[in-house]
Amino acid sequence: MGGSGLVIPRPRSRPVWVPVPEPPSPAFDASRLVGVVLEVLDGRRASRLLREVAVPALAARLGRLVCSRSTRMVRVPRVCHPSRFVAEVSVTVRREGRVLAVAGRAEHRGGRWWFTSFTVLD
Repeated sequence: MGGSGLVIPRPRSRPVWVPVPEPPSPAFDASRLVGVVLEVLDGRRASRLLREVAVPALAARLGRLVCSRSTRMVRVPRVCHPSRFVAEVSVTVRREGRVLAVAGRAEHRGGRWWFTSFTVLD
């Protein structure tokens, strides 16, 4: 076409927004916390230990479920962090010849992890 001198500018690239990564969750030892609760529920450890790993209302509820039995984790707990200070845990356990599921939710408060929910699905 004949030298009209029309120059079409190229579109500018837009900056790509990259979110600032959230710091990692504080260290969470699911095996230890689940193990403490299961050992208390089986009567192998003192129920007062529940106050060190569970919020007060949950510790009281779990303390009423103590019964002499044997529960063992079959696999390493699976942990999901829906947010930085929340961990959801699931694990398969063997109790008296049966395989059961355990589910729990822990929250990081005051510099440590506390179970806010813990259920053995019977």
